[in-house]
Amino acid sequence: MNLYEKLCKDCCTASLKAKKKDEALHELVALLKKCPRVEKIESYKIYSALKEREKLGSTGLGGGIAIPHAKIEGLDDFVLALSISKKGVQFDAVDNRKVHIFFVLLGPSNSPNEHLKMLSAISRTLRDEDIKNELLAARSSESIYETIAMSSGEEAKKELPQEKKKLLMIVLYEQKYLEDLMELFLELGVKGSTVIDSQGMGGILTKVPLFADFINFLGENKNYSKTIFAIISESELHTIIRGVENLLGDLDKHGGASIISLDIHFVKGTMEYM
Repeated sequence: MNLYEKLCKDCCTASLKAKKKDEALHELVALLKKCPRVEKIESYKIYSALKEREKLGSTGLGGGIAIPHAKIEGLDDFVLALSISKKGVQFDAVDNRKVHIFFVLLGPSNSPNEHLKMLSAISRTLRDEDIKNELLAARSSESIYETIAMSSGEEAKKELPQEKKKLLMIVLYEQKYLEDLMELFLELGVKGSTVIDSQGMGGILTKVPLFADFINFLGENKNYSKTIFAIISESELHTIIRGVENLLGDLDKHGGASIISLDIHFVKGTMEYM
């Protein structure tokens, strides 16, 4: 998903002046109002929607990053704004640190799935330390916009009609990566997946009396296993593999997961269910 397509150049600034959370929200609303797609939406409605979302839990994710977002009645398309605070803002972040990067998202009230994909794409983009450092060093709105354009504008996806499909299976042995994998699927446009509980053979063998004294050798932590199924286009396979290995490392050297891809001869129905 190309974030820069929804990011207005006029909605970028390298000089957020606010010091406190409420001041920052007002300043971000003023920044969003510079986008023509938001002209017909009153400022107080945007502020109220952002404020209500913050009541559910701070969008300050830690590490100097916040992603304020809201669904807006009457908005026809997604709008992004990006603001940098050199001194930082007290924003009730989960790690209690000041926030320096504000990536703000407004979306139509009737597009929850696309909203999730946008949030996931923003989150993954800001995990890239090189991108974060470029944004923090930016001195102009143009350089901020160019950083996002360079990071997300080079891989336009065109799905070919009747493109060959693959059954993707990922066997995951480390629980901490499950949510990251689901975010990756959202960002890459994987249209639904099924996650089932599974079990490695070590977890079974340790229950066999003959092998009971090998429990520590086999490893109790190996009992965790999830198997993820998804139907993807053949052209998406290598992009997904790269994304998974960016999270877990080289799978030929890392034992935390395995990826299997199979040709599909017949499929009826869909896994697309949110």
